[in-house]
Amino acid sequence: MEIDLSKRLEIKINNERPVGLEALSLSLLAFNHQFHKFVESETNKETDVGSELLIKEVRSGSIVVELVSQAAPIVPLLWEGGTLAQWSKVVEDTCKWLLGKTNTKPKNVSKQDLQEWNKFVEPVAKDNGSQMNINVSDSGKVINQFIINSAEANAMQNRIGHMIEDLDTPEDNIHRRKVMYWYQTKFDPNSDTGNKAIIDDLSKTGLKVIFENNAVKEEMLHVDPKFGKPWQELAYVVDVEVQTVRGIPKMYKVLNITLSIPLTLMRSRPLTNSSNRPPLRCSFCAFPLRSHKTINSVPAA
Repeated sequence: MEIDLSKRLEIKINNERPVGLEALSLSLLAFNHQFHKFVESETNKETDVGSELLIKEVRSGSIVVELVSQAAPIVPLLWEGGTLAQWSKVVEDTCKWLLGKTNTKPKNVSKQDLQEWNKFVEPVAKDNGSQMNINVSDSGKVINQFIINSAEANAMQNRIGHMIEDLDTPEDNIHRRKVMYWYQTKFDPNSDTGNKAIIDDLSKTGLKVIFENNAVKEEMLHVDPKFGKPWQELAYVVDVEVQTVRGIPKMYKVLNITLSIPLTLMRSRPLTNSSNRPPLRCSFCAFPLRSHKTINSVPAA
């Protein structure tokens, strides 16, 4: 595909101190990868648009890197002013968002994206008094230009750090009156490790279980003798806090137990615990407990 030399994007770093080669290289690589993602997300497979930035020239003085891209097809008309003009607007809007100057969040921002924007401004952020000038020209005429100074680059990196922290922090969700049954236990009243349970409404996978406090745990360990079953062979209707990481359930914290349900052991297939027990089934209807989705599906005693 033809390279469009008439449209150029210039990144100029007015540095106060020498810029490390690694920091500069990672900055440009991150910028190129974000450009690649931008082009891929805005076009379909049938549209032949190059998604790689090419170095046209590196000039002396301050660090000046002049980039060009492959020419976009005229039909369909993708972006007025060309790929680089549109991309520079995306970069500017993203920087404004990271500086808190706009609430308009870019599309589909991932942790990796945030890390790459962090790398992009790194050469300026670590050099007080420096600044990065980004401008796009068409046949020698500047059509878009903006500046990121050292203070702004540091502010962007600080906000990015908080955003990544938030992504890595478990989200807490409380669910009421859910049927929980044991998937694996150590049968150890003095430890929570090794205990996993399933709540079909929330996840088909056995997840680690902890308790809000010892009173809740004691309530589970000392069930009514009328059931004639140990606590590990009962199901429970619970209020539970689901801790997730990026939307994926990772752990249950049992807050309250509202009902215990007696079960009958059936020999259909092994339960994955140390005693190789078969799956637990409801003594009222003989269906596997995992078929009980909510408290409403459990027949009254």
